[in-house]
Amino acid sequence: MSDTAEIKHRIKSVSDTRQITKAMELISVAKVRKAMQKQAVNAAYFNSVRYTIKDIMRHSTDIRHKYLVHRPNNRTAYIVIAGDKGLAGAFNSNVLNMAWEHMQTRPVHYVVTIGQMARAFFENKHQPVDLEFTHAVTNPTLHDARGITRDILDLYDRNLMDEVVVAFTHMYSTTVQKPELVRLLPISESDIPEEIQSTFTGEILYDPSPKEVLNVLVPQYLVGMIYSVLIHSFASEHASRMLAMSNANKNADKMLETLNLEYNRSRQSAITTELLDLASGRFADGR
Repeated sequence: MSDTAEIKHRIKSVSDTRQITKAMELISVAKVRKAMQKQAVNAAYFNSVRYTIKDIMRHSTDIRHKYLVHRPNNRTAYIVIAGDKGLAGAFNSNVLNMAWEHMQTRPVHYVVTIGQMARAFFENKHQPVDLEFTHAVTNPTLHDARGITRDILDLYDRNLMDEVVVAFTHMYSTTVQKPELVRLLPISESDIPEEIQSTFTGEILYDPSPKEVLNVLVPQYLVGMIYSVLIHSFASEHASRMLAMSNANKNADKMLETLNLEYNRSRQSAITTELLDLASGRFADGR
């Protein structure tokens, strides 16, 4: 009976764990859907901003703007986005290892981490972290993106860095997420995809001047870019967690099936033993 009780205890333990992993899976499903809806709501506006910047750069080649000019030095600032938690498969390790490998190829002047897992990773590598954001990955908002943009532009304006790149995880689908590296500053025409188009087909005149328009639009462009990578990273984390929890649920189901078989065999064996003992006792009494 002790074996039966132990198996029963294990069945309860696995069942309780499965309830937790199932709840985590359902929460992640909802968060992925909500994140991509938020991205879609703001995509039209930020795509218009990106197209306008691309159009100015294409048709006003004589403009010298501080956010468009490539600086001679290569002091690179890395913004690395990971999660605040684990239990998300290889989500954190993939993007962090990619960023670290890239950082070995050029002089790193500044490291900005978004997410506690990113901070812990660089601490283990003995790489100083100059600026840290933790709240932005739990529920990305435009307010978060504006705050990060403000701090990055302040550092860039003070000539503390020559280039800003961001390492994040791009979500292509709920089953495909890839770590990627994107340059934020300085901005090149090639950084803005050709598929970003305007619905307006006529000639565009910028008032008071293309440079003045850029002064307003570049910060908006960066807010849109940072918001986008935050959303993609957030959605990728929960898509990875959703898949990890789904696999955990399947493993739990298999384990429960095996344990239930063991439990039934153990009970059957115990009952058979009791019947044999009872029969033996009656036989002895009869003699």
